[in-house]
Amino acid sequence: PMSQNWVKIYGTQAIHLVEIVRDLLESESIKTFVINKTDSMHTHLSNGEIELYVQTQQVMKAKHLIEKGLQ
Repeated sequence: PMSQNWVKIYGTQAIHLVEIVRDLLESESIKTFVINKTDSMHTHLSNGEIELYVQTQQVMKAKHLIEKGLQ
């Protein structure tokens, strides 16, 4: 089960973008966790995003890396 230690850092409908961001963060030793809400099981919950989570203490570093990496 997910605890409060995980924060959504990124969301998109494009799986390849999630993989790029995830690889970027993992290469910097930031643990990631993905929930794919485009699965048919989850479509009633949202508009079908793929959500990327990091641990609370990694949020600032992760946001900085994403901003730098996606320019």
